[in-house]
Amino acid sequence: MKRPFLKIGLLLVFGVVFLTGVQSFFNQQEINLVSERCLKAGGEPIVERDLLSLNYTFACHIK
Repeated sequence: MKRPFLKIGLLLVFGVVFLTGVQSFFNQQEINLVSERCLKAGGEPIVERDLLSLNYTFACHIK
């Protein structure tokens, strides 16, 4: 009887890990894009982010 719950639990864990990884990847891509654009505009990008880049703040200080 424990097997169905184990399979569902593992599926949920893998799903959460996968979705967290996807969100982290796309946030990192976005950070890289805006940083490059800020540098091209002659500014200095300032980025603060957490471990997985799930939360971040961005500022571009133009010189």
